[in-house]
Amino acid sequence: MIKSWDNICNFYEQFQDKNNVFKNMFNLVTSIKNSKYSNYIYGWTSMYELYIVQTKVEYPYDGPRLLISPLENNKLEFRYIDTYCINRQWKRIFNADEGFLKLESFFFSIHWFYPNFTNDNS
Repeated sequence: MIKSWDNICNFYEQFQDKNNVFKNMFNLVTSIKNSKYSNYIYGWTSMYELYIVQTKVEYPYDGPRLLISPLENNKLEFRYIDTYCINRQWKRIFNADEGFLKLESFFFSIHWFYPNFTNDNS
């Protein structure tokens, strides 16, 4: 279920020339892969959507997770699934070019990371 960020990048890369929504996802995942967070968050794909969790999980998994879905018109939908009541799930739609900044802001808001986080082990 969990895939490396390299594998996830490769998945979106193979489709990025076919549809702009995949290019947007490729750009976001590339930013994640190259970020200070990449060793501390985990992801997988389902169809064309990306799931992100804070800890390694195994299939089947129905715990809290962030779902990022590509939309037309250069938008990304972020949905935090922590309940099965859809109307209670946190959901936002952002411009795709703001995807990584909004992801980072999401991390801070739910305390997965703090603004002064570094990946130094010192």
